[in-house]
Formats: sequence, structure tokens, C-alpha cells
Amino acid sequence: MWAIKGGTVCYHHGGAAPQTKAAAAQRIATRKIEQDVEAVLAHEGIEGVTDPLQELSKLASSSQALMNALGARVNSLDELEHFDAKNSPAIKAEVQMYERAMDRTARLLSDLVRHGFTERQIKIEESEAMLVAGVLRRVIAAMGLSAEQQKTAQVLLAAEFRALSPRAVPAAG
Repeated sequence: MWAIKGGTVCYHHGGAAPQTKAAAAQRIATRKIEQDVEAVLAHEGIEGVTDPLQELSKLASSSQALMNALGARVNSLDELEHFDAKNSPAIKAEVQMYERAMDRTARLLSDLVRHGFTERQIKIEESEAMLVAGVLRRVIAAMGLSAEQQKTAQVLLAAEFRALSPRAVPAAG
């Protein structure tokens, strides 16, 4: 016999048990929710996460922005404590929110470091630079320039790329 709908066993081999029926109903409901969510995402044109580390980086940036905004708010407070209804000193909500934002940002940044995000970004940038260099070499070679002119063009291009606003490269280690 076939398994009951949503179940893994037939009626005679445990499918009639209340706990089995409940588990089957839960599976059916979960499938329905998943299908509804997928339909909404497809309708809205929203794609799933394809690069978790990039999304984690965006989340860390947002968390850092929130932390900075809360830090400015805390810095503008005259006092960090107030007295509650029982006349006991209590830390203001802004300070508590700032502390949570600091913890969250630190955790997200630690996750990025632990997963090698910086190294990954450097590898991507190196690959892109190699692609650009290859294209430039092929274009210079295809222009029919003399060997001396090709060498001059490469030197000029290198100087122009170095003149672009340099970004600090993190130290290894």
C-alpha cells in the first residue's frame, strides 16, 4: 500500500497513529508554505542568496552603520543612566542598543574573517586585474605597433593604473 498523504508509512503500518497523522499534516503544511514563499519570491523577481559571504558583508556594513548612528546618539546624551520606577539607577535604552549593535557588528565581522572574505576578495580582484592586463596586451599587439611602441604603451598604461586612487591592501598574517 502507498504511504498516507504527507507520510512515510501506509495506513496499516503506522499511518493511522495520531502522531503519524500529525507529522504528515505538518509536512503538508510546510510544503504548502514553501511553495507559497517560492511563488511570492518568483512573482516579485526576488532571487535567493547566491553569494552568502557577499550578503554577510552587506549585513555587516548595515550593522556597522547602525552601530555608528547609535554611537552618535549615545555621545549626545547628557547622562548614560536614568532612574526607573523603583528609583533604581538603570542604563538608558540607547546605551543598551549601542552595546548590542557593537556585539552584532563584531560577530558579523568575525564571521567574515573566519570564512576568509578578505582573501577571497583579493583573489577576485587579482583575477580581474589579470583579465584586464590580458585584454590590454592583446589590444596593443593587435594595433600593429613596433616592439618599441608596444613597450612604451605598456609602460604608459602601467603608470596610469598606478595613478588611480590606490586602496590600502591589508597586511597578510
